[in-house]
Amino acid sequence: MAIKIICGHSVFNENALVMSKKYKWTLETDFDPQKGDLYIVFGGHELAHQLLEIQFKKNSSFGYILFNSEQIHSQFFKNKYYISLMKRNIVFDYNALTTEYLKKTFEIRVLSHFYFEFMRFTQESVREYDVTFIGTRSVKRDTLLQELKSKYPHLNFYIDLEWKHANAQSLTDILHKSKLVLNIPYYEKDHALETHRINKAIACGCQVMSIPSSDEDANDFYKDYVHFTDTFDLDAPLEPKQNYGHLIQSLSQKFNPPMLFMIEHIQKKFSSISNEPSTEMVQQPTTDTGCMSSHEETKE
Repeated sequence: MAIKIICGHSVFNENALVMSKKYKWTLETDFDPQKGDLYIVFGGHELAHQLLEIQFKKNSSFGYILFNSEQIHSQFFKNKYYISLMKRNIVFDYNALTTEYLKKTFEIRVLSHFYFEFMRFTQESVREYDVTFIGTRSVKRDTLLQELKSKYPHLNFYIDLEWKHANAQSLTDILHKSKLVLNIPYYEKDHALETHRINKAIACGCQVMSIPSSDEDANDFYKDYVHFTDTFDLDAPLEPKQNYGHLIQSLSQKFNPPMLFMIEHIQKKFSSISNEPSTEMVQQPTTDTGCMSSHEETKE
């Protein structure tokens, strides 16, 4: 019996690797669940049918903790397999808006919250791009970015709306060359703060300018790390914000105690059900993954 990690989408590979190194939980590439195993799942929405199928085949002798990363308006909440997977297993979320939505809409109770942690890179480089945005294309994003390029022709923009940087090293290289990263929400309303993009940018030493989310608590928490605005005045001087080390320390203090307590509690339950003594308990971090160098990075 063990706590293991699997990842269903490459965009979360780095987050899964950091968690694996931090808590010494196996990051599994060959998925072969054993009786009593507990799997932490990143990107489970991409593997819903497969995860359900193998759980049925093994008579639910192992379990999942699903790290839901989808927002309220996600198409995956119309996927019956993903909803069934969440109802049969444990769900953690990264924002309060989706937590409430899952409870009210599907009677799915989120038992704890998590955050997106990345490797911290100290490599210095020439930051040739004044403004960077990397994300999925939407009408709102496309329109706003074109307006900003026209309004600020003297600034050097880097814009990727085509997922050219799915590889973690490629994304890190671009962010190392970027001064300011924009966070423009994909959804028009009821949108959570897109902390995956924000945390990665801060980890690479970028400043971040963001439209406020619909979650006031998240906005308040991130105000020390992000420049919130509705206008994107790109010529305005930006005061330095707190760095990535400070961000991770704050996130750890906020989320780790309840998250680790819940994981340990669930793991004990699986040990009891399988009538075997627990061989692995939740450990406090033993590796400072925030200080890894760039050559230790995984693909994203």
